Amino acid sequence: MPTSPVPEGRRLKRIASRKRASLIINLERNQTRIPCLVVDASERGFRLHGNFRLRRGQAVELILDEDPYSAVRCNVVWIGKAGSKQEGEVGLEAVSIPRP
Repeated sequence: MPTSPVPEGRRLKRIASRKRASLIINLERNQTRIPCLVVDASERGFRLHGNFRLRRGQAVELILDEDPYSAVRCNVVWIGKAGSKQEGEVGLEAVSIPRP
């Protein structure tokens, strides 16, 4: 897989992935599963593209379609602004990494 160079201020390399996944969101005791695409990933997080309404700091779970029994708990750390090239994207920081 191609990797992106590490920009100034970034500590870890990102690996382009283009993998289908689902984002699990718990809203007032209602669990919602939203399809998305993992655009790239690093050792500590993910950049997703999809159609979701999230807020910074929100806890979510990411499940890759290729490994549906392995969920990664994450926090939303950024949300692409409407009208920008990051519109429809979110950045997640992993808070638990699944064990093999």
